[in-house]
Amino acid sequence: MELNKCKYRIRCELGACGNRAEYTLSMPRAGIHANVHMCAECLSEIAILGGKALFDATKPA
Repeated sequence: MELNKCKYRIRCELGACGNRAEYTLSMPRAGIHANVHMCAECLSEIAILGGKALFDATKPA
C-alpha cells in the first residue's frame, strides 16, 4: 500500500464526511477501486484506531 497526497479536488470517501480529500491510499492489485481518497481528520482517526487495535493484540491475556 502507498499513501500519497491527493492530486484531485474530490471529497473524502469515508462515511458521511464532507471534507476535501487530502490523501490517497493506493492498493495495488485491488481492481477498479484501488484508491481510497480521505481527508486528514479521517486518516488521523484510522491511525488512532489501528494503533489501539495493534496495541490490544500485543497485550498479554
